[in-house]
Amino acid sequence: MITRTVSKNPRTTRGDLVNDLQRAGTKVTKATISNTLRRQGLKSCSARRVPLLKPVHVQARLKFAREHLDDPEEDWENVIWSDETKIELFGAKGARRMI
Repeated sequence: MITRTVSKNPRTTRGDLVNDLQRAGTKVTKATISNTLRRQGLKSCSARRVPLLKPVHVQARLKFAREHLDDPEEDWENVIWSDETKIELFGAKGARRMI
């Protein structure tokens, strides 16, 4: 059942499989599921990252850049720039592993 479920939907997590098996009346751990899938030749991987900017956002940024292309440098001295980058020093927080 485990192999069949993962083959149909590769984005299934181990927690989902544990819950499905519990509803069916079988109690297993996440480690058991990982070992079973590994024996079947299936490996886990990280979910693919999606682009942070959608095409609409890219177009809006290009429009802004084109409108302000010829602005004098003195106008930009009064602009406050912010960086909203999230940096994790010790490991990736919130990374979701898929089976």
